[in-house]
Amino acid sequence: MDTRELFDALFGRSIDPDWKVDAGCQEVGTDLFFPDEGEKAPRVKAICRSCAVRSECLATAIATGEAYGIWGGFTHRERLALIREMRAAGFTIPRWRRTRRSA
Repeated sequence: MDTRELFDALFGRSIDPDWKVDAGCQEVGTDLFFPDEGEKAPRVKAICRSCAVRSECLATAIATGEAYGIWGGFTHRERLALIREMRAAGFTIPRWRRTRRSA
């Protein structure tokens, strides 16, 4: 996938704010998605690869500046590399504010 296709897949459409309902990780403990520094996480990435909302997850992590955990199959460092690649290609990365839902 080239940079244009990647950007369009992540930010070329509106994202359903309830995307997490369809996430494949709902059945798995969240600790798995926050491995120790430098620890490989092939099992987690495999879960992400088969997830129906992988692009929504990754776009949310990038746009909100999520600094921890594996989101959409990418570690924080991998997300930073994607951001650098998209910016180098001339794309502006959207920034979203995190919103808290009231109970």
